[in-house]
Amino acid sequence: MEEICTKLSALLTKDGSRGYGIYYEEELLDALPDDMRNRETLEAALKNLQNGAYIDVKYARGDAFCIASVKKYKPPEKTVTEEAALPFNDGEANELTVSKKIYAAVAICAFAGGALGGCVAAILGAVL
Repeated sequence: MEEICTKLSALLTKDGSRGYGIYYEEELLDALPDDMRNRETLEAALKNLQNGAYIDVKYARGDAFCIASVKKYKPPEKTVTEEAALPFNDGEANELTVSKKIYAAVAICAFAGGALGGCVAAILGAVL
C-alpha cells in the first residue's frame, strides 16, 4: 500500500498547486501497478492518504474525483525491534529476550538494596 500511496501522491503533487483539482479514475489508475489497477485499490489508497492528512477529497462522483494535495506522502519508517535483530530469533516470543524496562527495574532495586544495606551496617557499626 505504501508504494501505491507514494505513486498517487507523486501524481497529485506533480504540479505543485495546493488547490483542488479534478482527476479522473483512468488518470489515477495509471499510477497504480498493473496487477492492482482496480477501483477498490484506488479507493483504499485515497482513503489511506486522506486519513493521513496528505490529501483532501472534496467529492468522488462517478469516475471524477475532486482532490486537493495537502502534503507529499512519506511512507512510515520501518524500525527494527530488538527482538527481530537478534540472530537466534525466529519471529516468535523468545525466553532469552528481556525488555529494557525489566533491566532498569532490577538495577534500581539492586542500587536501593545496596544503599539500604550500607545504611543499616553504618548504624549498627555506630551503635555497637
